[in-house]
Amino acid sequence: MWFKKEIPSDLSKLDKCRLTAYIGSYSDAKLAGQYENAINILINQTVEGQFSIDAIAHPLLYLMRHSIELLLKENIKYLNNYSSIGIKDKDLQHHNLNDLFELFEKHYNQIANTLNFKEQLKEEYDKYSARLKDLITMLGQDVSSFRYTHSRKEDKIFDFTDKIDIVELKKGYDKSIDFLIHTADVISRYTNYSDYLKIDESIKENGLCYVHSCFYISDKDWLIEQLNETYKTIRQNEIWEDCEENHFLHLKEGNNKCYIIPMKK
Repeated sequence: MWFKKEIPSDLSKLDKCRLTAYIGSYSDAKLAGQYENAINILINQTVEGQFSIDAIAHPLLYLMRHSIELLLKENIKYLNNYSSIGIKDKDLQHHNLNDLFELFEKHYNQIANTLNFKEQLKEEYDKYSARLKDLITMLGQDVSSFRYTHSRKEDKIFDFTDKIDIVELKKGYDKSIDFLIHTADVISRYTNYSDYLKIDESIKENGLCYVHSCFYISDKDWLIEQLNETYKTIRQNEIWEDCEENHFLHLKEGNNKCYIIPMKK
């Protein structure tokens, strides 16, 4: 099938605007999002056009592989803010997904143990991380997988009979992308607590080791309204009682943010 088409010469101003790429305005995380967009567009067009995936298989699989690499590296950099493990120059200057996952997990486990949330999140973490490990295996052990047909040692990466079920692979990819995109959000109640401890260690004595919620200081009035509507006021604009959970909620400020911190009664 012939896919190449000439770009129309009579493009409107709006069409030309759509075809202008602002390439300097992206972070690596946003770049990973563009890779994901490209993957979805390619697969959707393949299904709708009813042509063989072999027309785009290696570029498609490379996009998947590289987006996972980018998000693993972004997560490692974020987790390092709390793990105190540190990152060596060589740690992120390669394309080995297995090694990157091991480093990601090393940082995660260190934080989970230090901030005491490993057991609370264990079931979900184990489920999603297992899917990610399976995906990494399917995307090839060699760093040149889908970039080239041969490794740096000139060995053929895949056998002639090797094949991949793109439908099943895509399911695992979507789950893994969700996992990597939302890791920071899922553990934020604990990392926010760690952030506030740097401002005020006095909460250690009665704090429950996590933050209920965190908002910018500009949302303070709205936040107080929500707390007044939902919980019993103990001290106006400062402390509320969560009767269901049997603890107090203290409003604290720092880093230009409002922290709602559960405390023992």
